[in-house]
Amino acid sequence: MKRISFTHPFDYEKSPFSGWTRKHWEEAFFVLMKGIVDNASEGGARQRIPGQRSHHGRLADELEGFTRSGFMTGPWLYRSDTGKYTINGEEVDVAGFYRKGILAGTNPEHPEYWGDVVDYAQHLAECAALSWFLYLSQEHVWDRFTEAEKKQVADYLLQCTRAKYHHNNWLLFNVITNTVLKRLGMPYSQKQIDENLSACDHMYIGEGWYRDGNINRIDYYNAWGFHFYYLLWVLLDGESKPEIAEMHKQRVREFVRNFRYFFGADGGTPCFGRSMIYRFGYLSPIALGQYLGALDVPPGEVKTMVNLGAKFFLEKEIITDNGFLGMGYLRPCEAMLEHYSCGGSPYWAAKAFSILLIPEDDPFWSIPEEPLPIHRKNYSMPIRSAGLLLVGDHKTGHVQLINHKSYHDHQEYNAKYTNFAYSSIFSYEAREVYGSFNCDNSLQFSEDGIFFKQRWSMDTLYVEKDFIASTYPLYEMDEEGRATTYTLVKDDFMVNFHQVSTRKSLIFREGGYPLGFNEGEPMLVSVPGGEAAYKDGKLTFLRNLYGYQRQVKALPYQEVLGGTNVRYPHSIVPRLEYENKRKNLFYLASMVYGKVGSDSIQQLMSLVTDFKVEGNTATIRFYDGESALMQIGEVEKIQVLLNGASFSGLIVLARVDSSGRNHFVLYQNGKIETNWEKYTCD
Repeated sequence: MKRISFTHPFDYEKSPFSGWTRKHWEEAFFVLMKGIVDNASEGGARQRIPGQRSHHGRLADELEGFTRSGFMTGPWLYRSDTGKYTINGEEVDVAGFYRKGILAGTNPEHPEYWGDVVDYAQHLAECAALSWFLYLSQEHVWDRFTEAEKKQVADYLLQCTRAKYHHNNWLLFNVITNTVLKRLGMPYSQKQIDENLSACDHMYIGEGWYRDGNINRIDYYNAWGFHFYYLLWVLLDGESKPEIAEMHKQRVREFVRNFRYFFGADGGTPCFGRSMIYRFGYLSPIALGQYLGALDVPPGEVKTMVNLGAKFFLEKEIITDNGFLGMGYLRPCEAMLEHYSCGGSPYWAAKAFSILLIPEDDPFWSIPEEPLPIHRKNYSMPIRSAGLLLVGDHKTGHVQLINHKSYHDHQEYNAKYTNFAYSSIFSYEAREVYGSFNCDNSLQFSEDGIFFKQRWSMDTLYVEKDFIASTYPLYEMDEEGRATTYTLVKDDFMVNFHQVSTRKSLIFREGGYPLGFNEGEPMLVSVPGGEAAYKDGKLTFLRNLYGYQRQVKALPYQEVLGGTNVRYPHSIVPRLEYENKRKNLFYLASMVYGKVGSDSIQQLMSLVTDFKVEGNTATIRFYDGESALMQIGEVEKIQVLLNGASFSGLIVLARVDSSGRNHFVLYQNGKIETNWEKYTCD
């Protein structure tokens, strides 16, 4: 594996966070495009990129590598005079390459024909990519075709109007294919455009967020699967329905406004959800939103997001020796792939190159980058519609995503979705070993102590600053049983408080953040009730606050030394364990901390100075004198006295600072009573 060695000088005056200019985007494109051209099939229509074969089959996989490269090529060709560039003294005829490949792939008589478009085929996704490319590259590609060649290509794309699509983000592929055909003056279906725009609108859940389909699949598909394609439609044909176009501009405006909080100080974001081999593809609606003038985030912040977000990946060794984007996240990682992944799949990341639509003389490229929220201050940012809480630590640049809503309909994706928290630094454990995933940031349960499950579908209870909660069945182990988890955030660490109801004897385990590393040995430290591990300036810490019977040192999962982590070849996770022995109702509590730093285990243990459980109520005292109370499960009317401040009612959470003057109270009906500035200001 290798990284891009940029030759263009970095400009830290205009781009103080990334050093990037438009030239760096172009240079990255030149390198990635060279790999596509050099490794193409003889007819140019196929990309035989090393990687697993997807369930769609070889034809679709080889098409995928070709069409997805067009996401970066189209914007570049749109601004190019010649359709060619020179790299290492060699001329690359980009436009000619695509003209040749498209005519071969759409010709049923050619040996490299892409095959007919059928129901639910991957071709439906790739035809949308091809269509968008054709629109952007008209001058260099489409306009150079003869009328017969145009008909051949359009007839191939028109097959999409006769095929069935999955009822999720895929419907927008149909919208783009039809809309481009419309713009190119070829046959198309306006009925399908209108119906599918409307169908996907029913997946909107608010605050700029969508769920993908009919369940709460809420992830980065909001960026690269919904907003990206909606904005393409706005660009292509928004003037035909100005009210709908404005609605989608407003939605992307809201989305980007809160998506800023996903970025860590180094440009990384929490690795969360499926398809993370698409990496920086989530930058695409930010780029398009800026191009459309649809955003209300300062352009300097937009510039930091796109530059730093792309640099985070492209400065790493994510390029194969043949010049392809590798199959993984920051390293090759087979365990994180999905059944639809193939060697060409990572090129959905190329959507981020939409930023090249902004011309070189646009003021955007000359304004200075501005700090993102993580560069300015600590924050706790709830996104209530999505059931997510983003926690950022300014000092370390660490961002945590705490999830109490999103899940996938395939349980084998649970490690990607239903852990309690995901991190911009401590990436999750992806590899299933002996039928189970590691218990990092999750409460797992088992009948035999060998095969463990964790929450799958869940019902969100609360999403507030520094507090988020859900309830869920004990999937597969006791469908009649149920667990409720409250996650309370203090500074940048978490307290998890669980109530579990079951009629079975089960074994429970909860883990902390995975400590990943490339080589060497971590330092492990144990004290009664606490486990810590240290390596490379980072630490993972897990404390038994209540109920757990055993603690286990941070070790490789199932003693597998080959690695189970998304980001690192080696990782270790501390854990706590409990057996209920037919106890029907019980409570467990932990403190979880993943941190950049070297705090001693004594310092870490002292962060929570007292933790008590009486009935269904936990009271906590923190190192700074703040006191908190959580009432879990059946909430009853209670009288609360914390640091001299008194409250009463159906209280779920109460927090009072050491002085007793500042408080935050959350009631069962969602009402909040507070005079604490950090809970009243964003």
